[in-house]
Amino acid sequence: MKHTISCYGTSLSADTRGAELCSYTDVHGCERLWEGDPSIWPGHAPVLFPIVGAPVNHQVRFAGQTYPIHKHGFMMMREFTLVEQGNDFLHFSASADDQTLRSYPYAFRLHIQHTLLSQGFSTEFCIQNEDTRPMPYCIGGHPGFRCPMEPGAAFEDYLLRFEKPENGQIAICPDGELIRGHEVLSPLAGGRELPLHHSYFDEKDALIFTSLASRQVDLIHRKSQKGIRFRFDDFDVLGVWTKPGARADYLCLEPWVGLNAYEGESGDFEQKPFVRTVLPGQSHRLVFTASILE
Repeated sequence: MKHTISCYGTSLSADTRGAELCSYTDVHGCERLWEGDPSIWPGHAPVLFPIVGAPVNHQVRFAGQTYPIHKHGFMMMREFTLVEQGNDFLHFSASADDQTLRSYPYAFRLHIQHTLLSQGFSTEFCIQNEDTRPMPYCIGGHPGFRCPMEPGAAFEDYLLRFEKPENGQIAICPDGELIRGHEVLSPLAGGRELPLHHSYFDEKDALIFTSLASRQVDLIHRKSQKGIRFRFDDFDVLGVWTKPGARADYLCLEPWVGLNAYEGESGDFEQKPFVRTVLPGQSHRLVFTASILE
């Protein structure tokens, strides 16, 4: 079930299925999120939990025991409860049950809040450990932004501008499954700007940045400088993706805590790169924001 709020001359909609943000309309009435065309990619901004990316052989081990789990986890398919709604926010939550325990053997509660800002929106995750043991987890956002955003513009008219100079290192994951190593994306190496080309995604699937100095990136038109400013201070990895071969008009900016499995990885969840652990009775909060640049 979808819920909509309006504030600051903007509006936001999210679905109880997966607590997924599915629309953000700016002060000009322009939709900024991908519409979720099922013939290309049906998502808008799914939430990835308790794993990010693909595991080895579709399974992981917790404390030596093997559990089946799908790429990006299971929460995007779960029904959430709308806990609270205000003029400028929607707060959802969901908790562990018999079905989630088959893949992730921990009692947890996940809160997701989408908030309208004066010039954009934020999404906040709160991971609560309701178990008696320390709980390892991964989590990520997957918002897809319309690109191009201006009439008459093309995808290739846009670029990514990072907050700081970057080394250009990305994980090699050409089939979107296991990571086979790392390489340097030479157009970015030593600089701040990466012009967008569909060919990057045709060849590499996602651009997975694992060692960024920046925690802010702008998705902007090269000439007008209009677009989206994306901040992900609480996250370790940034994935950048659009469906290979589709030549579709969207780009996902994905803040991650966690990563696809590496070829040869043991499968032990606790040993995965960037995994975090929340202690019993405690919680972790993470926020990312998208702001309109005009």
